[in-house]
Amino acid sequence: MKILGIDPGLTNTGYGLIQVENRNYKSLEGGVIRTKASQPLESRLYSIYSVIKEIVEEFSPNSVAIEELHSRSRFVKTAILLGHARGAAIVAVGEFNIPVFNYQPTQAKNMITGFGGASKEQIKIAVSEYLGESNIIKNEHMADAFSIAICHGMMIEKSI
Repeated sequence: MKILGIDPGLTNTGYGLIQVENRNYKSLEGGVIRTKASQPLESRLYSIYSVIKEIVEEFSPNSVAIEELHSRSRFVKTAILLGHARGAAIVAVGEFNIPVFNYQPTQAKNMITGFGGASKEQIKIAVSEYLGESNIIKNEHMADAFSIAICHGMMIEKSI
């Protein structure tokens, strides 16, 4: 089974594609879609949409796991912009009728590290251990995307 994990963000959208076989996790592709604040919103969203669509076309994941929208009420504008980025990614996936599953960041952290308040560094280490590759994680956005994908893989295993 192939799972695409997405950590949405308007400036940095992380993605991590894994293959799961017999509780073994292997990375297939990962990276960050970067946009610039100087670009118009529609261009930034189109960039996110386009790259996610290309990944789905190339790798045909069975499912997509995406980080759920989270924000404090005092950061309403940030939440709205993050919602736009999530929407662009979800629309790209929706073109292919691939099921999308939503996870809170704390749920993914808890599943892969045992602690919902794990630091970015702890997530990087845990993801690297699950994937068996010590140098795969380049930044926190990639780590979060892979953690969401691994979390979904673990949830599927629980349901079997």
